Amino acid sequence: MSLATVRRAPRGLSGRRVAPHASVDLPAWPLLAWLYGFPIFWVTGFSLFAPLVLGGVMLFFLVMRGRLQTAPGVLPWFAFLAWVGVCAVSLTGFLQAVGFAQRTADLAAVGVAILYYVNARETITPKRVLGGFAVLWTTVVVLGTLGTIFPDVRITTPLAQVLPGSLLSNELVRELVQPRLAEVQEPWGVEEPFVRPAAPFPYTNSWGMAYAMLTPMMVLVWTKLSSRALRVLLAIGLAGSLYPAVQTSNRGMLIALGVFTVYIGVRHMLAGNGKVGLVVFGALGAVAGVLAATGAFAAIAGRQEYSDTTTGRSRIYEATFEKVMESPLVGWATPGMDVSIGIALGTQGYAWTLMYSYGLVGLAVFLVFLARVLLATWRLHSATAYVLHGLVATVAVTIWFYGLGVTQCLILGLSAAMLGRSLQRFDESGEQELETWQRARVARVTTTPRPAPPRVLQSA
Repeated sequence: MSLATVRRAPRGLSGRRVAPHASVDLPAWPLLAWLYGFPIFWVTGFSLFAPLVLGGVMLFFLVMRGRLQTAPGVLPWFAFLAWVGVCAVSLTGFLQAVGFAQRTADLAAVGVAILYYVNARETITPKRVLGGFAVLWTTVVVLGTLGTIFPDVRITTPLAQVLPGSLLSNELVRELVQPRLAEVQEPWGVEEPFVRPAAPFPYTNSWGMAYAMLTPMMVLVWTKLSSRALRVLLAIGLAGSLYPAVQTSNRGMLIALGVFTVYIGVRHMLAGNGKVGLVVFGALGAVAGVLAATGAFAAIAGRQEYSDTTTGRSRIYEATFEKVMESPLVGWATPGMDVSIGIALGTQGYAWTLMYSYGLVGLAVFLVFLARVLLATWRLHSATAYVLHGLVATVAVTIWFYGLGVTQCLILGLSAAMLGRSLQRFDESGEQELETWQRARVARVTTTPRPAPPRVLQSA
């Protein structure tokens, strides 16, 4: 008896099977340009508009494609966007509306990027996205290092030359088009100012969050490289990146890296891959020893002595929650200044930004996005899946004290999308896209039963 081979078509947003010929391949360049073009956007000042422009291009191609596939996390993200639109009722002035529109456009662009990757299976592989993450990480490390050497340098981008003064008066816009390389802080009583790398982001905490999200991925990339020269070069880069990281004296970054590493080690242990788990925990201990020896922990303690950020944050959180309770459903649209504290409420952690700007509902829907991704993709077992899953889990922890900019949201969104698309392929063909690193094709299945694929990765 002959075996009949059939082509299983992907499911669309409606849940119905979509014929393979009903759609065209999405071009890779709009999404890859966002990643690989990041350093160019930063130095030209175009990073302010790149998400909106490239997101618009991707949306155009998605509309032209027609029927679309979904993945875990896609619908919650767009539900979150819908609620953000509802929260526009809290706007009270033009400048506030401009800030609200910018943040909303960034979130919408990230949502489009998530949907675009899920549907660009024929043209954008996980390897190409991780290559883009490598460009982001390299930019963060190089500019962070330069920030420690030239802390007082502020770059005037070409875009800053043509923007009207009314826009340049906005602090966030000014920091994006006239970026500084470092934050220089001089608390009262300190003998020497604290020089903390910031570029390519406006603030040091954003640098620390990006570094914490991307560095474990670079370790993963190192394990995948076939070229010895590239492995040596990346190993040197990883070791050298500790210098600007230490200079940030950033507690949140260290917590995020610790959570990330422990998570990956535990996942390997639970999967029966004890040797890899021990290596991960050993590496964590070694890095902690290096940081202690280089004075990183002492630097953090020293900064805390002159600037009690822990107590300051607790006051801000308390004031933020009290203000949220005055408008618990739709929030206040954008972070707002508290003159008694001297800082904008809703800025000391992304969860608090969501709560303050979009109310408790907005925060809840965003947490649903994270939970949906984590729970749906738990059954994926590979080194790549563990790292991506660990990133989402780490973000769920760190958003309570660290903010997310559009770049950090893009890293989070694409990590969730890679997990979701690999889960689709696993359900359709029994293969995990994140294991093969191959160009994805429409799966073929036979009418005869096939053996269950291995669920546990036995080596790094």
